[in-house]
Amino acid sequence: MEPQTSPPPPESNQPDEKQRYVTLRSGRKAIPERCLTLREIFADLQLPQCSLVTLSACETGLTDSTAMTDEYIGLPSGFLYAGSMNVVSSLWAVDDFATAILMIKFYQELPDADSVAVALNAAQNWMRGVSMEDFRVWVGLLNLDEKSRQSVELWLVCSSEEQPFRDPKYWAAFCATGY
Repeated sequence: MEPQTSPPPPESNQPDEKQRYVTLRSGRKAIPERCLTLREIFADLQLPQCSLVTLSACETGLTDSTAMTDEYIGLPSGFLYAGSMNVVSSLWAVDDFATAILMIKFYQELPDADSVAVALNAAQNWMRGVSMEDFRVWVGLLNLDEKSRQSVELWLVCSSEEQPFRDPKYWAAFCATGY
């Protein structure tokens, strides 16, 4: 008699047939019970000591990406209501690689900046104007693992621009909200 084995657990991002899920525009399925919702942020989240929430994914600053609206209740206002002093969010779909670079530079600028908005603006201005040579020097100063370093090198090989992040699509989506 062969031993009984149970089927492997479903992948964490893939709901099984009995679970509720929401299909996102990308086709990915999200399980609502595993997501932080705006309702939970307003009802349960308390962040009185939080000075910054950074939402660096796509369209995190929008209230409804499918309709034109004058509503202002979205993730940034939810986190402000919960007590965060500042929120950085994006207004459209963003490039993963460029966003990672922007966020690293933003957090490097933050300690010496007068505000979150000034730090974000400095990081955006740096991205807009950095040359390929200066970018390579900057990356060399980062403590990257081998896989990350290879990803950066691959990206640099594919880019032929003297200023690889000059296009606003790489940095302009992000805004700072708060006080």
